[in-house]
Amino acid sequence: MAFVDPSRFSNPLRRFARSLVPGGEPLVAAPLPLPESLADEPWYSVGRAVAALGGSRVDGWCLQEWPGKALRARFGACWRDPGGRLWNVLPGSETWLFLPDPQRRYEGAPIAARYLSLQRDALLDDYLKVCGALARPGLDEATWATLKQTGERLEGWLELGGSGEQACPCRSGKRYRACCSRRLRDSLAGR
Repeated sequence: MAFVDPSRFSNPLRRFARSLVPGGEPLVAAPLPLPESLADEPWYSVGRAVAALGGSRVDGWCLQEWPGKALRARFGACWRDPGGRLWNVLPGSETWLFLPDPQRRYEGAPIAARYLSLQRDALLDDYLKVCGALARPGLDEATWATLKQTGERLEGWLELGGSGEQACPCRSGKRYRACCSRRLRDSLAGR
């Protein structure tokens, strides 16, 4: 995946955090993988940590960046130990830039990831729209598979340096933003 945990706290990341939680300040959640933790199950894993070690669960946004291209916030949970420090208890975990969100709490219904583009580019915008569409609940299997494949293709073009101003990969002779981008946007609008 193109998104990684940020190595520094940049101004765009700070503005993005404030758009998610007004007045919120991201904190560092250090890695502390626990034996009972399950990958991609932060609420279960944090619940096990609270039951075994005390402390509390903190729900909020895990901030990630695609350097120079986009920012992403995924809703998750961290464990706050009795001393007040935040920990990422997932197996194979890394240090997270974590933004606590006191207004939202995970209650079993997924909370969609949020994205912010750092460039004005049709190809990047389409990729982020597809990522957002994939996070919507209630997609049938065929639609999900089509969106997943489209997202992987767009991500590959972006990683190869593609942009909306370049020739469309479908070889129509038009620029991407005037060709397949329009069809993709129409398709997403109909869903």
